[in-house]
Formats: sequence, structure tokens, C-alpha cells
Amino acid sequence: MSSKAVDITRLTVDDIFRAKEQRQRRLASLPFDQKIVIVNKLRAAVKAIRGERAIFASFLRACPNFAGERLKEWDVVDEWYANRALDPPAHPFDKRPDIIALTASGKRIGVELKSWINQEQIHEARKQEPIQENIRKAIGQQGPNTTRCIGQVWLSAKQVRFDAGDAANFREQLFARIEEVDKNWAQKPDREQISSQDERDFAGFPILEKYLRSARFYSKTRDRSRNWITFPYSTSHYSPNTMRETLRKALIAHTKDERYNRDLRTQVGLDEVYLLVHYGFKAFAYNTPFDAPNFGFKQAGEFASGVLNGDGGYFDRVFLFQFLVGKEEAYRIVPSELDDNSAVVRK
Repeated sequence: MSSKAVDITRLTVDDIFRAKEQRQRRLASLPFDQKIVIVNKLRAAVKAIRGERAIFASFLRACPNFAGERLKEWDVVDEWYANRALDPPAHPFDKRPDIIALTASGKRIGVELKSWINQEQIHEARKQEPIQENIRKAIGQQGPNTTRCIGQVWLSAKQVRFDAGDAANFREQLFARIEEVDKNWAQKPDREQISSQDERDFAGFPILEKYLRSARFYSKTRDRSRNWITFPYSTSHYSPNTMRETLRKALIAHTKDERYNRDLRTQVGLDEVYLLVHYGFKAFAYNTPFDAPNFGFKQAGEFASGVLNGDGGYFDRVFLFQFLVGKEEAYRIVPSELDDNSAVVRK
């Protein structure tokens, strides 16, 4: 992708979802080294996205009648007042909600946007990225796997700064250690030759000891012809319940948030206030998946509807929206219309 401005209306993520369908079948996500390619592509697009404006514009294209009628005009909260030469209400009501809109009939509504993400997982994943990327650069082109017994090698890195001056020695020592393990593999009993071997002692390989916690060697039964030296899948052995629980807690917390109580309507002059919970780039890139066989975004909407059970708290309507360009999907979960085909919007 070039460094030019990105037209997000033309960007698709079919490659992402083909991979996600494979993950659904085997309950495992993409290998990190493949996933990072997609993540970098999306990051370039994200630079062109202006936060709440882009998310709401995408939602509006997917669900133009979300308010029960078309909108006449809308804006992000800061620009709503600035573009119309209006005096904003007193702080903090001048910053809430994220979107203010006027419907065709003259109803004034506000829409608050919240992300469906697990911040702890994002923090942990981002800590791992720099050291893993530096190690990949040090390894360079791996070439074909010429070992007799080893099919794949998984590395686990320490949280230390990688010295570029160690790159050549790291690569040399890594391949030397792989060669040693490969030679000794054939000496194992037959039943052990089809299993994996964990390595935590890098005595004699000081550069590996400096940067690696461990390495796991898999037999040829788990063979990869490309990128056979890699890092563990970031979401291997995950439970889809993790992100569903994140959604459950978020819905309860957001709908009961006192910042959106009746005073907001009075101070901002709103007839109705809506909550839009969106699943997008960050969640896909860094969080464990919510989906599984026979459980997709529609089922996530049904799950969310069951969590709230018709109670939107301070919000008149609550929506769940998938903000991955080319695969938009929106559900109104309060009041729930999931049994009504008109409530399902897929672009």
C-alpha cells in the first residue's frame, strides 16, 4: 500500500475474512507473521481515518434508518457547534455525546461511540511487537527448511531491547542450535520423534540466551515450507468466551454510565441518546477472536441483546456494529430487532 491518502470506502478486507473463516474451522488465528502483514495494511488505512467521524459515516451507510428515519444533518460534537456558529453547553457537556444529528422530522439525537476491545490484551500484544519484529529482521530470509526432523520452530522472546549489532550473531547461533537439535532428534525413541521439544537452556549460545526465553521445536509432522521459524500464534488455544465476556462487561458499564444520564439530554438539548458499540481494527489485530464455528457477528448481536434484555440504561437505543471495511454488519440490540430481517444490515 502506498503512502498516499487512503480512500477507506474502497479498501476491502476479504483476505482477512478468508483467514478468519479458516480460524473458525480450527479455532486458531492466523500465524503472527502473516497477521502482521494484514495489520500493517490496515494501519496505513487507519492513518486516513478520523476517529468517530469515519466510524459513524460507515455505520450510517450500512444502516441509514437506524433512528427510524433518515438524517437531515450530523457532525462530530466539536464540529457541530463550530460549523453552525453555535455556543456549546458548559463543560463537560460540550464534549458529549460523540455525534449530534438532526433527523428529517426535526428530532435531535446524540450517539455515543464505544469500542469493543480488550485493553489488557492490546497492551500485552504491543509489548511483544518491537522485539519480535527485530528478531525477524535479524533472522532475515529463512530459506527452505532443509532439516531432516524439524518441521517448525517457535521462539519466545525476552522483553529486552535488541541491539542491531547482535543481528548477525543471533542468526548464526540460531541456525547452529537448530542444526544441533536436528542431529540429536533421530536418537530419540520413536514415540518421542513425533512430539515437540522445548529448549530453555542456551548454554554455548550467549546471544540466544540474551534474547530468548525459550524455543519450541516441532517434528516434521508439523512442517511449514515458508517462515518455519516464527513466534507462537498470538491467539493459539484461545477461548472465544474471553471477548464475549469483555462485551458483556462493556455493555453493562456503558449503559449505566452516569455521564449519560438525563442531565445530558437537558444540557445538550437532545430528544434521544443512542449507544453504538463497534468492533474494528484494534480488536481484530490484537484481541483473541470472539467467533467460533456456528458463532459469528449475528450471534454476537444475539448474545449482546440477551445481556441487556431490553434495558438500555440511559440510552434509548443500543447498536452493535462491525467496522471492518467491506464487511460492515449492524444490529439493533435495544430494543432488539434481531428476529426482524430488516434489522440485519450487511454491506
